[in-house]
Amino acid sequence: EISQVGRYFIGGLKEHARSLTAITNPTTNSYKRLVLGFEAPVYIVWSRSNRSACIRVPVYHRGSNVAAKAKRVEYRPPDPSANPYLCLAAILAAGLDGIKKKIDPGDPIDENIYLLTPEKRRELGVKELPGSLKEAIEELQSDMEYLKPIFTNEVIDKFLELTMDYYTQVSIRPHPYEFYLYFDL
Repeated sequence: EISQVGRYFIGGLKEHARSLTAITNPTTNSYKRLVLGFEAPVYIVWSRSNRSACIRVPVYHRGSNVAAKAKRVEYRPPDPSANPYLCLAAILAAGLDGIKKKIDPGDPIDENIYLLTPEKRRELGVKELPGSLKEAIEELQSDMEYLKPIFTNEVIDKFLELTMDYYTQVSIRPHPYEFYLYFDL
């Protein structure tokens, strides 16, 4: 079993997952990966064995040595475009906020969330990660207090400014696939 402190850490990750996404998935291309049916998670749940979960605490059944009893928490949304230092610091800040505020993560969901009906997901209180960089930026703008013990206001403001500028620059330019779809119309 995971410790109560570990559960609170997971609670913080769940609580701040939507705003964390702006840092852990900082490009428009990041959201091409965070879609239903891919290996990357889109549902904000924790699990012991389910790879469709945003947060996993793998269970080991190999013997009784110390390594088998050890636990680790996997926060699965980040992609390689994230700055590893900002990403890790933000994940730790979210988890520490969960410990500080004693945020209970609820029960793990060990079944494949992708196979649950929308009604069942609603019943279980399952939330989704943002579907776009713009949505993630808006989430971070409204949920950033947990970052302030680690990041200065200037760092957060500059990150938001640069990320929004990047989003704007990409969103006002046509994608090559749009040419393919519409050029002959």
